[in-house]
Amino acid sequence: MRVKSFAIAAFLFFVALAFCQTVSPQFVAIERAVSFENDGQTLCGILTLPETGDRPFPVVLLLHGFLGHMNDLEVGGTGGSMYEMTAEHLAGAGLASLRFDFRGSGISEGSWEETTFSGQINDTIAAISFLESLPEIDKRKIAVLGLSQGGLVAACVAARDVRVRSVVLWSAVAIPVYTYSALLGADAVGSSIKAAPGEPILASISWGGTTVLKKEFFDELFTVDPVAEVARYDGPLMVVSGLTDAIVFPQPQSGRIFIDYHEGPERLFLQNSGHIYDLFEGKDNLEEVIDESIHWLLETL
Repeated sequence: MRVKSFAIAAFLFFVALAFCQTVSPQFVAIERAVSFENDGQTLCGILTLPETGDRPFPVVLLLHGFLGHMNDLEVGGTGGSMYEMTAEHLAGAGLASLRFDFRGSGISEGSWEETTFSGQINDTIAAISFLESLPEIDKRKIAVLGLSQGGLVAACVAARDVRVRSVVLWSAVAIPVYTYSALLGADAVGSSIKAAPGEPILASISWGGTTVLKKEFFDELFTVDPVAEVARYDGPLMVVSGLTDAIVFPQPQSGRIFIDYHEGPERLFLQNSGHIYDLFEGKDNLEEVIDESIHWLLETL
């Protein structure tokens, strides 16, 4: 078992005290559409800022999951999406955010079939550089928050880009070959091993439907390791896991492994909910996750 330093333990004690308080919105959110470039392609996003408050603002990059986009996952009874609600709550606490579509997803340029973990990691690094160019943003206070595959990406970016000051992982993929063998089928993963470079692979999705991704996506199931990456990041790390998650499982083991291999300030938050915190049924679980994440970000940015 790892022995944490006294300094880290003290840090966590004071953070835990802060979590006993509820975040109350202090600012109104304003949004504007933005775009930036990576490898000659345009990525589209939405920058959300507090309408008032002290500029420049700390900022949180919101990274969507597999087959997702920046405005998907409608929250039951609200008419808004997971990322819209998250951005609004962040702005209410005085934090800016950027949610964007990875290349090949949503309204960004590129082909979905070309998607890889490495490509999304590079998109996120390009997004950080874009944020640094904005006068409203405090480039010394940049965080990444990723859901599912976006969590895998966030863990890797944290290790590779020193500009990241804090990380929040929601239902993050920890062991890619295990998760995607269940999600896309072991047959698709197996057939990709014998495929030629650039060859498209048809896969059946566990929740229904099919998708096509090229061999390079499947190759990275073996070569990109978010847990090994997060072991090289010693900044603040919060991991959120739903105990009944049927996509990234088993839990809490799949969430705890990030904590086990990370050295630095950290917190594991467990909730009795599914992969996306049962948001189709209502907002309560998601709001709790957002609230806990905001506490962490306010303490660590």
